[in-house]
Amino acid sequence: MDYKAIINSVIQGDDSLPHVLIYEFDKTKVYRIDLPTPIVMRIAEGETSSQDYRASLQAELAADDGLTSKILHWETREINNQPCGIQIQTFIPEKPIDHFPNEKESKAVVQAVYTLHQRLSWAVDKIGANSAPPFHELIKQIVPMVEDCPVKETAEKLLNDSRYLELMSQPEQTLIYGDLWYKNLLMEKNGSEDVVRFVDIDPLVLGPAILQPGILFSSYFLLTKLLLEPDTLNSFDLGKYLSLWPESLNEFDILLMMLVFPVGLGLRKELQLLQAEDLNPDVRRSTMKSFEQSIEFLSRYMAVRDYHI
Repeated sequence: MDYKAIINSVIQGDDSLPHVLIYEFDKTKVYRIDLPTPIVMRIAEGETSSQDYRASLQAELAADDGLTSKILHWETREINNQPCGIQIQTFIPEKPIDHFPNEKESKAVVQAVYTLHQRLSWAVDKIGANSAPPFHELIKQIVPMVEDCPVKETAEKLLNDSRYLELMSQPEQTLIYGDLWYKNLLMEKNGSEDVVRFVDIDPLVLGPAILQPGILFSSYFLLTKLLLEPDTLNSFDLGKYLSLWPESLNEFDILLMMLVFPVGLGLRKELQLLQAEDLNPDVRRSTMKSFEQSIEFLSRYMAVRDYHI
């Protein structure tokens, strides 16, 4: 297949090649190319590093069951005088899970994330972790750069908590999928089975193995509840979902790790807002609301169980 010709057609807006923009955020655009076997083209402004490692990694993750997409071709080029990284990937046809999952779907989500977690660990053993940043270091770097706010306050508590520091400094670190929000998980019904796959495996960070279920329960289950069913948050039985993870979890440890997502991503959003010009206060409140609510829910949940940081 002539991938370069496909890239040229999309960039030039050539309607003879059927394609549609399916995602646009910040400096990234994703197109679906409607060939007999559809493919995806991803353009990321400023992303010009080699994608050889990422292509090898996604091949390991996709394996034989298509758990995620594979990179078929990558290159860098200038578009409108801006350096860009371009990928051609296999297309995953399923749709995002646009509702809070029922019990059966929840089990499928947890099992899929556990499988992805295992494959990320195996990939580290096989091809290394490349230059993925430690999540803990990202939090430490951003804290002094943002103004006082609920997210920063919780970050400072974490950075002074001995158990958090012990967990995050474990010598065995693995790749962690850092953003399991619901639009990155796709599901299809295969008979009576729910099949879950992943798109946009970014960001990848380094952390202890327990951080992956922490991010799952925080960025997927808790955040999805806040976004899609906020009125039912008081009846949200977090413990029921924690019990679905195939390995035993220490309750205090997993709750600490659940705080890492709203703190880490919340700090990043806070920094972006701080750097924006003429920011509307209402925009800031709406942007930070879900992170602050996640932290508030987890803090209450921990306090009831006499856990403190």
